[in-house]
Amino acid sequence: MTDQRSPPWPDDARYLHLNGLVIDLCYRRACVEGIEVELRHRIFDLLLLLMSEPHTLHRRTDLLERVWPGVIVEDANLSQSIWLLRRVLGDERKQWIRTVPRSGYVFDAPAPVQWSIAAPCPPSPVAIAKDFESDITPETDDVLDGAIAPVDVATAALQQAVVVSAEAADASPPRVDDRILAPLVDADVGPAIEPEVGPAVAQEAEPPFQPAAPLPHVSAAARPAASRPRWLRAGTWMVFALVAAVMSFWATRSAGPATSSHASTTDPRSFVLIEVEDRANPVRWPVKLLREWLGWKLDSLPEVRLLSESDLAADTNAQSPQVIFLTAGSAPNDPSQVVMRVRLPGAGKEQRLELTGPASQVPAMVDQLSRQVMSRLLPQRADPWPPLVLDSTAARRYADAVEAIDRRDWMTAAAISQEVVQQAPRFGLARMQLAQAQSRLAQGISATGHMQAATTLLQPAPAEVVALMRAKALAADPQRHQQAAAAFATLSARYPDKSGYALEHARLLSQTGNLQQSLKILSAPRWERESMGVRIARLLALSGVHQMLGDPERMRQDAASAERLARDAGTGWELERGSAMLQAAIADTVQYEDRDNTRQYEQAAAQLESAGNATLALYARFLSEVATPPQGADNPRMENLLTQARAGGYRRLEIDILAKVAGRHFAAGDLVTYRKRLDEALLASRDSGDALLTNRLTLALLVEDIVGGRFDVADKRLQHLRQARLQGHPAVALAQLDAALDTFRGRHLHSIATLDGAERALAPQQAGPGVSEPQARLACFRAESRLSLGDLASARSNWERCAASDEPSNRMTAIAGRARTELLAGDRDGARKLLRSAQEQLPTMTSRPEGWESAIQIATVLTRTGNTVESDRLYRQALSPLRSAGYEFLVAHAETGLAENAAARGEWATSRHHGLRARRALPADAWSLHRRLDALDIAQALSRGDRRLALALASRLDAKARRLGDVLAQMEIHSLLPRDALAVEDGRAPWVVVAARAGVRGATLGWLNLPPRQDTTALLASAR
Repeated sequence: MTDQRSPPWPDDARYLHLNGLVIDLCYRRACVEGIEVELRHRIFDLLLLLMSEPHTLHRRTDLLERVWPGVIVEDANLSQSIWLLRRVLGDERKQWIRTVPRSGYVFDAPAPVQWSIAAPCPPSPVAIAKDFESDITPETDDVLDGAIAPVDVATAALQQAVVVSAEAADASPPRVDDRILAPLVDADVGPAIEPEVGPAVAQEAEPPFQPAAPLPHVSAAARPAASRPRWLRAGTWMVFALVAAVMSFWATRSAGPATSSHASTTDPRSFVLIEVEDRANPVRWPVKLLREWLGWKLDSLPEVRLLSESDLAADTNAQSPQVIFLTAGSAPNDPSQVVMRVRLPGAGKEQRLELTGPASQVPAMVDQLSRQVMSRLLPQRADPWPPLVLDSTAARRYADAVEAIDRRDWMTAAAISQEVVQQAPRFGLARMQLAQAQSRLAQGISATGHMQAATTLLQPAPAEVVALMRAKALAADPQRHQQAAAAFATLSARYPDKSGYALEHARLLSQTGNLQQSLKILSAPRWERESMGVRIARLLALSGVHQMLGDPERMRQDAASAERLARDAGTGWELERGSAMLQAAIADTVQYEDRDNTRQYEQAAAQLESAGNATLALYARFLSEVATPPQGADNPRMENLLTQARAGGYRRLEIDILAKVAGRHFAAGDLVTYRKRLDEALLASRDSGDALLTNRLTLALLVEDIVGGRFDVADKRLQHLRQARLQGHPAVALAQLDAALDTFRGRHLHSIATLDGAERALAPQQAGPGVSEPQARLACFRAESRLSLGDLASARSNWERCAASDEPSNRMTAIAGRARTELLAGDRDGARKLLRSAQEQLPTMTSRPEGWESAIQIATVLTRTGNTVESDRLYRQALSPLRSAGYEFLVAHAETGLAENAAARGEWATSRHHGLRARRALPADAWSLHRRLDALDIAQALSRGDRRLALALASRLDAKARRLGDVLAQMEIHSLLPRDALAVEDGRAPWVVVAARAGVRGATLGWLNLPPRQDTTALLASAR
């Protein structure tokens, strides 16, 4: 062993054996159920270390120091080695090596390790060593080569693919750069993979090759050592001996090719492409091109699951994959030549492919190798595939784009991919990946164009691949997400084992607002059987859906589960962990708006930056800035983030920054800049084609249209938003605004129906018996309509629910509403008490737009209690900022109140002045204010003694109030006239009887101080 500590067995022990596992200490070999495996010395040392110290926690750092002393290796090497050891042990024994999350490993064997000098019982006469020889003869190799489509270079410049067989092993060994291939043993993925040979590495050299004696009782026929190629046994080529661990698994999984290419399979083929890189070797770009080109072909097929190297190291629930090793490097005898190699499973045998040529021919070699791999892995999928069309210059730059894509750094990926597409306009895969990056950045229009071009360039291809590309083309077009969702629904139903289709279907459903359907897909039990990457992606998607549904608790739970999975999985999942940390921080912000979450966002940003994702890290920095208490509406740091987002083409972040800056200007009372920023954001959102962002911004501007008195524009926005079929918080906001507009127009029954429908839709997300924030907001609007209908009991109930809101302006609305309700019930003292409470709280809000509206609500009730002086003060205090903001409807509301106050004091000329100003600012159908102004006209006619005009105005107003069902308006109109002045139509009960039954005793305009004969107190009392 590399570690110098003494093992528990004696020095003269020759064999170790444990439940079918036999270890030959002399010749450093293993035999599992009769299948002989030769292990690389580092891996063999790791196995011995674990066996020598069972039931002990071996921390990862300790294992690296003891097995690789004095050598700088990545943590991923250990993960890969553990995975391969588990594969050696087999399904029944792999659980002996138990992972302790975030700590290390424990060897939990079911019995003590036994040792002996003599051999244990003979194993089965089958040796895994045979699997290292190819079963492909030169004749079959020629057939496969002949099936490869022509490339755009002279085939003489390419060396023919080398497949080594036992018979031809000694004839002509291939040229191999040992420094490139050596890391196959100990590597998982990523940089700094330990090279075992080379001048730059100061470590022990491989021991010289010695002929190994066979394990006891294994026949020579079972293990024909004499026929093994010398180049495979000597030097660093022995590194491939470790692949025997994978081969033993391949032998059980590669009985034949996939049997179906047109329908769902119950047992899909799983593959992992492993890049074997030496970071010190400058020739790294060819293997990245090969991985992407071959990976695209495999991953596009519905019967294939393409797992990541991180999935492999995590030992997830995914079915055991077939591992394909890819490597490239300079030829040892000619640095100008590039050698590309592939090692892949066959029908129980390992196959090796190799091509050599100049760098200028690498794209052609990649194309040819990918076709040969497809021919061997999936013969029925050998054709048709498009040619790989790009030159080596573009290919080198493409490798940089691939690294950015791997990090999901979409800004960098989009910028580099754009260069590649300009250099190689017919390289369809680069266009597809550029479209993907641009979609993530919300560059919808450009993404659509590139995806459509890619769909054309990446043909011919199998029918299923073409169908997938067409679905992706729909998904790249933000205006066709509904069609894309339908396309992926079809693919997901046809190929249920292809989890990526279901994930994309769920994503598109959430993008189009179909949150419940998305939630149903993501909540299905099937996901627990998927690979680690899919499980984490599903949890993050689920967290996003719960965010859009306004459920921060579940959002946080999903994010925490994803973060825990990524953290426990270890190396290779840093990006996923950073994304989950960011989601959890957002959940806290959503639920606890006043909490400072800056530290959480900074931690997420640091995690993402360390993983190389500058794009999402920038977004986390933005959210951190949002979480920081603002020092004013203008923020240089936010402007700097906006500049970075625009420079990187990060349209989504640009929109979010504009929206947030707009919000800060709103809070500061600068409504002109607020709307300007909103309009910029909406324009950018429309250009991007992002329906969700467009809808949210449209909702914000809809508020501006309503308070600005632009009801006709508001109607158009409402129509657009209704067609969008919003869900979650946006659906609640839409219902509120729709109901508000109906209330202002006097359509109270329709307003209540809209609000009730929205609350029914919220029921499935209701976490408990209490009042949720969305329900509280709906209750605020419902109470107003119930009050207008004379339903005081229901109004009180809804005001109580409204008061449960977390929003101060809603709580203020509830207080003012309750005061008005008590006043209508005849409890003036109760109303005044509530008004005093509201007035005490108001100073904290008057600098903000919601404070101005609250001041108007309080002033309206103060007028009806006779306190016109304080009412005037509040109206005038709100008028100036409302006029500056252009909020014409609220301006009209304040002018109407000032007109009422003047009329109550008998100042009819001043009342007319304010009334005219209010009418000029009002839409024609703003019933809620027009009917109050009309009532003032009736009162003014009565004050002049013009009973005929007063009666005509009252009759017209009463008729409309009856049509609308506005009980309060009817009562106030009748309170100005004698009991029988207005005829009772349609057999309805006299208004005074209705009022008495409803308990609405204070619905009178007596506060106008008209002659006593117009007072209705006695009429109400006599009607009881």
